[in-house]
Amino acid sequence: MPQVVRTDSDNLNTQIVLTITKEDYEPKFKSELNKYKNKVSMKGFRKGKTPTALIKKMYGQKLLVDLINEMVQNEIFTFIKEEDLQTIGQPIPAEDQPEVDFSVNELKDMEFRFDLGLAPQFELKGVDKKTSFDFKKVQIEDSFLTEQVEAGRKRVGERVQVTEDIEGNDVVKLNANELDGKKVKADGWAASFSILVDEIADEKVKKQILKKKAGDKVTVNVFQLEKDREADFVRKNMLGVQENDGDVEIGEMFEATIEEVNRIQLAELNQEFFDKYMGPGKVTSVEEMKEMIKTDYVTHYDKQADALMFRDFNDMLLEKNELPLPNDFLKRWLKTSEQNVQDRDVEEGYEEFAKSLRWSLIRGELIKKFSLEVTDDEVFEGIKEQVRGMFKQYGMADADELIVLNTANRMAEDKEQMNKVYGEMMNEKVFSTIKGEITINETPISRDDFDTLLQEERAKAEAAQAAAQVQNIVNTEVEAE
Repeated sequence: MPQVVRTDSDNLNTQIVLTITKEDYEPKFKSELNKYKNKVSMKGFRKGKTPTALIKKMYGQKLLVDLINEMVQNEIFTFIKEEDLQTIGQPIPAEDQPEVDFSVNELKDMEFRFDLGLAPQFELKGVDKKTSFDFKKVQIEDSFLTEQVEAGRKRVGERVQVTEDIEGNDVVKLNANELDGKKVKADGWAASFSILVDEIADEKVKKQILKKKAGDKVTVNVFQLEKDREADFVRKNMLGVQENDGDVEIGEMFEATIEEVNRIQLAELNQEFFDKYMGPGKVTSVEEMKEMIKTDYVTHYDKQADALMFRDFNDMLLEKNELPLPNDFLKRWLKTSEQNVQDRDVEEGYEEFAKSLRWSLIRGELIKKFSLEVTDDEVFEGIKEQVRGMFKQYGMADADELIVLNTANRMAEDKEQMNKVYGEMMNEKVFSTIKGEITINETPISRDDFDTLLQEERAKAEAAQAAAQVQNIVNTEVEAE
């Protein structure tokens, strides 16, 4: 039977030498030739009567290569499993692999050498009560909750026309006529558009409108009414210039008549409002509404704070557990695992790859240490939660459970989707476990400060992504040259 010999060069690199003698594969090879002989049809011979020598000449080498490859795969991976080798990556042919003779006329012994990278053995550090982290607990002020209640009343409220004094939250509809100096231009451009008073960038015009009422007139520069509006936007969306109007010349100054003023009439604080905005029977008072809104915001911000802390956990564990890797082997493996990968590509991306690999090893140790698992039932429940969240985004928070179940069943047929949800749920269990093992100091932070922090983190991530894209463009141009 084939012989496998393992030789360690160090704790992270080993070589497996597989010897397959002629006696190991010759019977199987002859059997494969006979099988092929019995099913092949060749001109001049009845089926099954083609001479073995001709079969061997025409198809023998392919049959032999396939047979040996299958034997090599089985022997190598059986050895790895039986020896319980904790490998990284896949076995790759050794650089000193001798040439293999696949001659079918003179069967010979064959030797195959494979290099393997071994996972470092380590004792996990940093997951104990001596390790502490600050958890940023966002404070939800009552004034903010009051604002949310008022925003809800406005969203559910009805739009009504008013004739009294104009307010900042009103939407005014303007009939605008192009001016020639101080007079309306004969055959000048005319248009109607609406604008929220508070969005008027020209403070002088805003103050004038706030003192007017429906039917009054005001002189405006339409191109300066709203902040940061391009001329093309104003021409198309406010003045209504169409493509078939061509490059028509239109002046900036217009006489605008306030045709109508629309105001949102706030919804009454009654059960009809609560049911319409929060959902039937969810709350019965302003206090309950505020508490429900607060719970939603706390959940949202806690998830964001968890994500920041989980990232800090990763960095801390990577720092405390400096895991050596078989770097040379991994770089060779990366080159062989994908086509057209250059040495420069491997070198430039290796640091991030190694960091991700080290975290995977630490994550695996955490899973093993705390006997964590995610069952198929848990994954399916996770998919159902995703479906409910998806329906909620489209205003179907109370979607029928049968629809949720059918949708989840279809998603569960996608193996990639199942693996994705499994990974997310396992990460949640790893994170939850770490939180229970270390010391967490809850530190209050305002919403504004936390939002600023998130913006800074996103900016850093976008900058890093942009830098990577630029580097990819540079690499592409260098290769083109």
